[in-house]
Amino acid sequence: MQKEKLETINFFGLYFWLTLIVISLGFYFLRPDLFCPERIREMFATNLVLGLLIYFIVSTLRGLTLIPSTAIVFAGILVFPPVPFYLVNLLAVLTSSVIVYYMARFVRFDHYFHERYPKKIETLTGLLRNRELSVISLWGFAPMVPTDMIMYVCSVLRINLAKTLFGTAIGEGVICAVYIFGGTAILELLFG
Repeated sequence: MQKEKLETINFFGLYFWLTLIVISLGFYFLRPDLFCPERIREMFATNLVLGLLIYFIVSTLRGLTLIPSTAIVFAGILVFPPVPFYLVNLLAVLTSSVIVYYMARFVRFDHYFHERYPKKIETLTGLLRNRELSVISLWGFAPMVPTDMIMYVCSVLRINLAKTLFGTAIGEGVICAVYIFGGTAILELLFG
């Protein structure tokens, strides 16, 4: 009886996640004019706090979609001042990571990743058993690999959430600083 309830919850959780992705993409494709940088910058120019709050919510929920955060960060560089944007982005990375950490077992992504990427999971497992914090930090720093995957693996392996978040904060903090402050400097250099 308990297993049937868990499978029903997992079924609805997965369909909720898929519905969220479809609605988000549909809204983006039906109303692309709402997503152009000039319009967003204009909308948030009068209320920076509201803009950063909306960015925080979108960036946090992004973890549910498995969409990489890099594109959202680059979009934010065009709209927000660098220091508050960096702080809000790092907070969103951490809250998104917590969601992904707990969601991994709830929606049974652990089974999905073990079936689809067994060699990658095995490699990560071996690395994490010896050097948890350094692997998590380097993984968060590497721009070509999804931070969400290391969160799933840490969740499945039951690595301490605080240690996982600390490592993620180190890696993501550095790479996001490069993106945000470097991107802002390049934009100012190119466009004044």
